Order: sequence, then C-alpha cells, then structure tokens
Amino acid sequence: MKKELDGDLQYTKSGVQKAGKSLLIENIINTDPDRYKECMDILSIWRSSHIDVLNNLSRELSVISHKVDDESIVVSRLKRTPSIITKLSRNPKMNLDRMQDIAGCRSIVKSPKYVSKVRKHLKLVYQLKETNYIDNPKPDGYRGVHLIGKHVSAVDNKNYQVEIQVRTKLQHAWATSVEIVDLFTKQTLKSNIGQQDWKDFFKYAGDEFANIEGTPQNFDDSQVQLAKLISKLNIYKRFNAFRVTLNFIDENISSNEHAYCLIKIDTVSNTGEVSLFSERESKEATNKYLAAEKESAKNPTLVSALVNIASVGNLKEAFPNYFADSTLFIETLQSVHSLPPGFGARLLAKWLKVAGL
Repeated sequence: MKKELDGDLQYTKSGVQKAGKSLLIENIINTDPDRYKECMDILSIWRSSHIDVLNNLSRELSVISHKVDDESIVVSRLKRTPSIITKLSRNPKMNLDRMQDIAGCRSIVKSPKYVSKVRKHLKLVYQLKETNYIDNPKPDGYRGVHLIGKHVSAVDNKNYQVEIQVRTKLQHAWATSVEIVDLFTKQTLKSNIGQQDWKDFFKYAGDEFANIEGTPQNFDDSQVQLAKLISKLNIYKRFNAFRVTLNFIDENISSNEHAYCLIKIDTVSNTGEVSLFSERESKEATNKYLAAEKESAKNPTLVSALVNIASVGNLKEAFPNYFADSTLFIETLQSVHSLPPGFGARLLAKWLKVAGL
C-alpha cells in the first residue's frame, strides 16, 4: 500500500482507494484507531499531491479572469476531509483516487456575461469537461459553471484532476449562504439533505436571483413562495444571528506573500483563528490541516479549512461561509421581498444600479 520515494512516504492508487473505503467504516476512529490514523495520513498525502497543479491552474485562471473582469476574485482550495467522506458515502461506487474535485479553484465575476467569457477562454487553453448549471440550473437552485480536466504536476509528472468553478457574485452569495445555514443548523443542504422548508427556501431564492441576472428560471411562482418561506423561517432574524463576529483577521496582515490560510472555527463559542503560510511552507500547512481535521473528527463543533488565496484581504469576500457574512445574499433577498409580484424588470434595474453593473 505504501512505499518510500525520494525520502517521502508515498501511496499507491490502490492504497488510496482502500483508504477511502476504510474511512467509510462506521466508527472506525474508535474501533480501529491505528487504521483510521493511517487512512487519514494517506488521504492527506493524496490531497497535498494536487497542490502543484492547483497552484499553476489558479495562476492561469487569475490571469484570464482579470482580463475579463478586473474586479474578479480567484481562490483555490483543497477539499475538506468531511466533505470528501460525505461525497464518498453518497457515491459508494466512487473511488477516492478518481474524485474530481479534491483540488478546486474558483473565479467569481460580476455577471453571467463575464462567466461565459471566462469559460470560453479556459476552453481555448485546456481540455475541459463542462457542466453548465447556469443554462441548466440544478433543481435545488444552485447555479454556476463547472469545468474539470487533468493537469500534469511538475513535481512527479503525474496527472491530477482539478475542478474549476466560475460564478457570478450573486451566485456565489447564494451558494455560500447555503453553507452558512449548514454550518449553524447542522444540516447538509449542500448535498440536498435537510429540512424541506430550508431546501424550498433556497431553490426559490436561487430562482429569483436568476431573474435578477436574466438567466433561466425553474418556477413561475418563485417570488410568492419565497415570501412565504422568508416569513415562516424568520429568515432575517436567523441570518442576523448567524452573522457572528469572528475577530481573527488583522487588517495589517493582507500580504501577498501568504499563499495559504488555515481557518479553524468553534461553532459553539463563535471563536476561531487563522494561521498563515507562505508557498514554501505548503507541507507544514497541510500537516497542520491534517491535525486540525483529526480534532474536528472527534469534536463536530470544530470546523477547519485550508484555503489558498493571493491576498488575505480578499479572504472574507471569497469565503463568506467561514465568516457567516451573508450581507450580499440578505440585501438581494430584501430587494426581491420588497417588490410586488411581477416587477421583475423594475427589480432588475434596481439591482443593476445598486450593484454598479
């Protein structure tokens, strides 16, 4: 399963597959802690092997995105262990070594027009498989464009898959608000598992946001249904409660030399911290991330994530789900909620003016 290569512990693909299957064994952390530790180590090494291709692709995505939209935000991340295990659980036939989004980067731009331009540029440069959830939105309300391809690592000359997501700021606000609710209500709405009222709320909100941006909708009565659910779920009060003040970003540390941010949050005490690492410290960053995830496995109130971003100053805007910042989502929701049904054109004009688009 494992072997020594150039002084570093490496794992075969079959070893990665077996580790993924073992991590699905119920309560393995207690019934076989040694095996659990080995599998977590395998997962960590497999995940960190994607860093080289992820960094290179993120740089290229940043160049392309800023040519299209000079206010675009480009970020990248390695998938969190709980997300990996949840995905394997939902797809028993999937092997860990074939998971397409272990490494992912994202471009956030102003409008659907810019999303289209970025995806066209990317497909001229890379061979990518596209899934367009803007033209064909998911039933749960999710929208965005996903592009997946294999890229060669300069470190070991092997192919690794990376997923690129391209979204508008409004689509991003919707998606991260889903994660905020998941974080604080212990649901998995992102995986379409949770209370029906919450699922309905987000699908109708996604539809109304699509109306604002002039992209396809799924429902004729989304504005009416959304208004009912805003009242029933007491949305504004709840999101205000979610908007905790997490004082772990010092305004003076927005330096481009930091390539990685390790975020650790305690969802009970609403406290947390961010550790910064340079690109040269990627191995240390991934090791500390693994340690943090082992803590999270024992204590589900702890959440950790390792993110890569060009500027720490953009961290809160790029990853609002880790900071419970739903400002854009709530402001847009209030705009939809404040107008009578059928005022789509007026709403669109109002939104464009507010957003400066």
